[in-house]
Amino acid sequence: MPAKVSKTLAYAYHGTAASLESGLARNNMHDFADVRFVESQGAALRPVASAFYGRNSRMARDRFHWMFSPDKDERVASLLAWINIQAVSYGLGSFGLHKFLQTRERGALVVNADYRPLDSPNEPAFDWLTYPELQKTMDRTLQESVAFYDPSVLVVVFVFLPSKSGNSLAIWRRKIAVPNPVRLAYQAQITQAIDALNRDYVVHVDEIRPKPQPGPAPAPKKRKWWKLWLS
Repeated sequence: MPAKVSKTLAYAYHGTAASLESGLARNNMHDFADVRFVESQGAALRPVASAFYGRNSRMARDRFHWMFSPDKDERVASLLAWINIQAVSYGLGSFGLHKFLQTRERGALVVNADYRPLDSPNEPAFDWLTYPELQKTMDRTLQESVAFYDPSVLVVVFVFLPSKSGNSLAIWRRKIAVPNPVRLAYQAQITQAIDALNRDYVVHVDEIRPKPQPGPAPAPKKRKWWKLWLS
């Protein structure tokens, strides 16, 4: 598989002049009802369906690449920097909590760094993927990132950049804090939603990690000559 990985690297490291404007967050979002982020309604995911769900029969390790530097591509670097802006992260924390309460299921916000909607070309478009949808990817990191987080405290965000073929992608994870005022204002709804969550989150993988093999047994210690003489 080295040739395929190198093609992915070459495309993921290919930067463009595209950048995000710092004014994309429309308000301070003191309540998640005021959040106004663009949602792609699945349009940003359709070009990477093969990468996400393995329709080309490739293993998850060949479809998801977690170790690429985000600084090698301006689209990714600027998007991650935008997410880190305080007003934006505040809004994303509120938005992610809203999606959790709306779906009553753990999930993550995902955003394609190579996609912009035609009617909002300067803004990234988000999608919410629930845990059952992430299970279908067979990627361990995606699933474990979402299975064990506290949705009342954090929102998980995945930023990805597809390869040119769409059969694989580079991906990065960020964790955004849910704003305290929002969490306190909706504590009753949060508690109700968490109490209804599935308690058994099974991680689906397409290959099993080999168990570490035990090393050779240590050689028996030789008894000293005086111990032999005394025995």
